[in-house]
Amino acid sequence: MTRLARFACLAGLLFATQSVAAPAAPAAPTAPAPVSDAAYGAYQAGHYRRAQSEALKRIEANSNDAAAMTLLGEIYRQGLGVPPDQKAATEWYEQAEARGDINAAFALATLLLDEKSGKRDPARAGALMEKAAAAGHPAANYNLALTLLATGREADDKRAIGCLETAAKASVGDAMHALGVLAKQGRGMPASEEVAARWMKQAAVAGNVPGEVEYAIMLFNGTGVEKSEAEAAKLFRRAAAQGNPIAQNRLAKLYQYGLGIPPDTIEAAAWHLAARAQGLKDAALDDLFERLKPEQQARAARIAATRINSAVLTTP
Repeated sequence: MTRLARFACLAGLLFATQSVAAPAAPAAPTAPAPVSDAAYGAYQAGHYRRAQSEALKRIEANSNDAAAMTLLGEIYRQGLGVPPDQKAATEWYEQAEARGDINAAFALATLLLDEKSGKRDPARAGALMEKAAAAGHPAANYNLALTLLATGREADDKRAIGCLETAAKASVGDAMHALGVLAKQGRGMPASEEVAARWMKQAAVAGNVPGEVEYAIMLFNGTGVEKSEAEAAKLFRRAAAQGNPIAQNRLAKLYQYGLGIPPDTIEAAAWHLAARAQGLKDAALDDLFERLKPEQQARAARIAATRINSAVLTTP
């Protein structure tokens, strides 16, 4: 099987060796570039039928308006104001891509990997992803990097670094996190905890939750960066509030021992229960919970319930 044909099934292999982060998924198509003030403004405001109408007007006036075609593809792909129609989305993306729209090339590549598109073609999808990446499309570069890393070849690893750096410059947090992981592994670049820490910090600033957790661990241990338990606690708290079970477990331990934050057994128990609800077990924290008085256990459980519900509501 060629590298391009393996694109769909190998995208998650980058993070298989990590201990603290879930596998990264391929980046999905995002909203296309503005078609016109009316069409794109309506799209951004959630007035999708109007956006569709305005985009069709653009195409009627100019049969080569690729950006309008891309917008229509996105509307049909997501089923925004219209029933989802992967076949129609594919057709609009194909027309836009044939006219040189790079956003359409990336979107079409993702659709050609989807059985529901009716035109699944992994080899062509790979070629389109290469084309979009070469044109500087951030998400295409990120996805192509995952495919390159899956081959296990040193030359592809080095090329993947370049793709990830392109995506990182466009503020793709997953790319920043990936570069941090690769710097730690010494894959595609010399191993460096300092470089890894810099990338993890950038990922955290960009709001990438796995990056927040990784950088918090590095801060706590003083790995590649000056040790700061207090700063680590802040990042663990932020990631924990977004429902990350690793961060919830680590934050529980910080509260248990008063590391970087004042000790608080109720908070420790509550965060432990939130992490445990997601399947992350911890015998020592189970023991802490069992030693609490019944009324303290009930209070911790109530706090944990609100955090679990909040994470469910805010997680994409």
